[in-house]
Amino acid sequence: MRMKQYAGLVLLILFVAGCATVDVSYDFDQQFNFAGIKTYDWLSVPDKTPWNELTLKHINYAVNNELQTKGLTMTSKDPDVLIALHGGKEKRVDVQEWGYAYDDSNFYHGGYFPGRYRTDAYGPGHTEYRRGTDTYEYELGTLIIDIVDAEKKSLVWRGTAVGVVEPGRTMEQINETVKKMFANFPPAKK
Repeated sequence: MRMKQYAGLVLLILFVAGCATVDVSYDFDQQFNFAGIKTYDWLSVPDKTPWNELTLKHINYAVNNELQTKGLTMTSKDPDVLIALHGGKEKRVDVQEWGYAYDDSNFYHGGYFPGRYRTDAYGPGHTEYRRGTDTYEYELGTLIIDIVDAEKKSLVWRGTAVGVVEPGRTMEQINETVKKMFANFPPAKK
């Protein structure tokens, strides 16, 4: 039983470590003059949003902080660009199956057989089989931040982040994600 708990713990640690990263990407209009952006404002959030009010405030604060660090000013009077939020959350399940078999009659000749079923459980030379399944439920979140040319109403920049939502780290995770999204903003022309 201890081996099963140990194996489950190891799998959980590997799973969490593998999922802790957030994949971030961005794309932009190469013809748009990003150097000309001085002001911005927010577009209203769609009625059907996956986030609660507090999470929206965290996102809003993180984006405002990054844009103001880049020298932009928020204003509702004739802004250069508009900021729009989109996204979603999806519940996921990860199933990890583990197992091993050990034939004690072949101890000195490689008696370990991954995945072999239990055969003669009694008497000399028996093979024992241990098998288990661990299930992990988690939430995958997507955050999309669009920057729209206020005059032409056309999309000029889009940042996308996809990663596992970590309960208890909402504000910290949002700040890290938004900072990563805007690391290369304004973009340099290719």
